Amino acid sequence: MKRFLGLTLVAVVMLLITSCTQKPHDFVGKFTDEFGNQFELREDHTATIHFSGTEKVNETVWRDTVYHEKPVATIEYNGDPAYYYLREGSLYRHVEDMKEGRCAIVIQYEE
Repeated sequence: MKRFLGLTLVAVVMLLITSCTQKPHDFVGKFTDEFGNQFELREDHTATIHFSGTEKVNETVWRDTVYHEKPVATIEYNGDPAYYYLREGSLYRHVEDMKEGRCAIVIQYEE
C-alpha cells in the first residue's frame, strides 16, 4: 500500500510540474520577409539574420514574451533588444505599429 501511495504521489508531482511549465510559442523556425531578408529563430533563443544583398550573417538572440495577452517574439539587432517584433505571422519594427496592426512586414515560413 505504501509503495502504491508513493508511486501515486510521484506521478501527481510529475503531472503538476509538466502542466505548470509554460509552453513555448511557435516562433522557432526559418522565415523570409517581403524584402528578402532571412531570419532563423532557434529553440535555444539564438537567431540569425541575413539581410538581402549582403554576404554577412548576423548572429543575435530573440526572446518570447506576452504583449496585451498575445505571444510576441522580440528579435535583437544592432544592440536593440526589441529591434523586431514578431506576432501572429507578421514582423514589425515598432511596438506602436504592432499594437495598431499597421506597417506589418509580410513573412513566409519555410516548411
